[in-house]
Amino acid sequence: MTPDLFSATSQPTTDPIAPALGAQRSKWMQQASSVPNLQCGKDEMFPLTLELVRRIGDGEATDLDARPQLSSVASSRSWRQYSYALRPMGLVQSRKGVLQLTPEGSELLADESPLRLASLLAQRIRLFAEVLGLLVREPLTVEEANAELIESYNLEWTSVSNTRVRMTWLEVLGLTEWLGERKQSATAEGRSLFATWEVVTPSALALHDSGEAVDIPEAPGEIAALLAHLAATDGAQEARNTYNIWVPSPKEDPNKIENLRTCIAAAEDQMEKAALLGFIADRFGLKRSSVDSMLPFMRAAGLLLEVRRGVFTATPAAKAWLRSGSDIDFIRILHANMKFVGELIRAAKVNVPRNDVYREGITYGLNKDKVRWLTAFMVESGLLIETSWSSVQATATGLSLIETLPLAEPHLPEAAAELAPGLAQSTSGAPGEPDKLSLIVESLTRSSVDPGADGAAPGAAFEVYIESAFRHMGFRAQRISGSGDTDILVQWYDSNGSLRTAIVDGKSTSSGRVTHNNVSDVAIDTHKEKRSAEYVAIIGPAFSGDTIKNMAKRKQWALITADELGQVVSSAEALGLRPADVGMLFEASDGLSRLAGLIDTRQRELDILSLVISRLKTESETEEAVSARDVSLIERGSALAPNIDELLDTFRLFDRLDLDIVRSVEDVQDPRYATYRIGDARSAAKRLRAIATAIESGWTGPASTTITGLGRTAP
Repeated sequence: MTPDLFSATSQPTTDPIAPALGAQRSKWMQQASSVPNLQCGKDEMFPLTLELVRRIGDGEATDLDARPQLSSVASSRSWRQYSYALRPMGLVQSRKGVLQLTPEGSELLADESPLRLASLLAQRIRLFAEVLGLLVREPLTVEEANAELIESYNLEWTSVSNTRVRMTWLEVLGLTEWLGERKQSATAEGRSLFATWEVVTPSALALHDSGEAVDIPEAPGEIAALLAHLAATDGAQEARNTYNIWVPSPKEDPNKIENLRTCIAAAEDQMEKAALLGFIADRFGLKRSSVDSMLPFMRAAGLLLEVRRGVFTATPAAKAWLRSGSDIDFIRILHANMKFVGELIRAAKVNVPRNDVYREGITYGLNKDKVRWLTAFMVESGLLIETSWSSVQATATGLSLIETLPLAEPHLPEAAAELAPGLAQSTSGAPGEPDKLSLIVESLTRSSVDPGADGAAPGAAFEVYIESAFRHMGFRAQRISGSGDTDILVQWYDSNGSLRTAIVDGKSTSSGRVTHNNVSDVAIDTHKEKRSAEYVAIIGPAFSGDTIKNMAKRKQWALITADELGQVVSSAEALGLRPADVGMLFEASDGLSRLAGLIDTRQRELDILSLVISRLKTESETEEAVSARDVSLIERGSALAPNIDELLDTFRLFDRLDLDIVRSVEDVQDPRYATYRIGDARSAAKRLRAIATAIESGWTGPASTTITGLGRTAP
């Protein structure tokens, strides 16, 4: 059930009318999604904040890389690192390499009150005030508060850490207190202060009718000037680039826009290239070489400017984005500098498959990988939503934004036109058994909306085809379907060799929709415990209504449509995905989306392999040897535009296979410059095909064409 943050017990007493939804959305878009982290103990958080503000007020932060001697903590970090926490609080700003207090910082210095800092955080940080609202309403554990936030605000959080940090700040600032049973509640001061705050309600963030008027924050002057230039200047649309996109997004810090903001904030003042890239590598736990490809993107996106050789700083537009904190301002900058940004939102005005968006991207000169990155930015900024793992749709906010952007019409570049027909890659099975694969995929869809399919008992045929689908992908799958037990038990070994278990509940409905009335959470919990399962999946033709989706999110169930399972089976067949790979579809929060990303990545790897072979074959006609670096430069204008790391991985694969696919001509210390010629590639392909056929024959045996359970045999 959605919590009511504005019930009689939590409504601000001084203003009984909640702010307009448009104003709430505008506030949400301007707030930071991450809570400031000073990386210190709980008892040190507020004293450290005050000491840093005092010292900055005294003019001590003149060297951002210096480490101040502090009394609040045993070992300090650099001023630059502290600024990453203090700036989102609104306390400091950087001017010509010197940290200075903002007006809000000066006010805190004059009144060193925890309540003043709390109100700053409530204004600038998403879900800070809203967490306190939950604790004003009733005592909750961290886990309970986290579950309510996820359900109410449709969050993709996969752990309680985001909620825990917010609740820790509330406790440190004296707004909450501990009760029994690990629960926290608002203090009297917390209740009084919350009554003065404006919060963002869940209804403000719901997917609204596309015709609804939505207010969006105005663009800062520096960003508005970019868009005006794009609208008024001949050739400006064509001059937008299609450069490769890459932003660090490790599992513990998955928000790409927030991570990019952190990187650009490091260069708000001039910074040498080595120091900037070293900071990014250290901050996100990456190899230094992995970060090199990020610098050209930050420049191409209009976020970074080289002021003199090897020295960079954030552009005026990027600094305006850092000041506003609005994800929409980042999208505006991106649109002014790169193709198919606002146009991507236009392409998803209605619910569309991702593949349709990829095809539209090709008409602007972008490959699938680049469109995937842009789509991720749009989802994070609330301009698109993922209506399923394979479909997206523009939000009302997204549609309102593109009304303010100068958009370009599609123009199919010659290189992209050659690749366009191949975008929708065939996902049919291996040459030896396409009919069996097609039968499984067709039968899944057919039986999902026909409970009595094949003359079997209600739902039985659908369960059988689900079992067959998982077996076809290499899982251990067993249809049980008895009273008091699950429909299908699925097991596999993950990449660490650990046995994983999932239960699957198949729901075949003639209406084509599964609602909460078709599902018993009590029964599923019983089945899960009985089978000691870690995962639960419900598979049906489609899912209708927020109740079942919210229940699934709360219970950590994966909701999978029959069509989606069919696509996964086809992709697993075409790309050779293992159960350890496909198993992520059972991870409720984002498993299907991550699996879609893996499928795209594997397909891109194969596309790059084909491109390298084609390039080597072409160069062999002139007896020229080429290196990974050469291919990178030659193909940088192509639709694939592989980067150097991807090409090095491809050549390493050739070396591991050791089948004379390519031949080394000159081996040098730096592998980027090692040169190769094409080898006996066609014979190597035949050899690999023969090996694959032998493995398949040994695995399946001569009489393995029957789809388990119904006796239907593929010809």
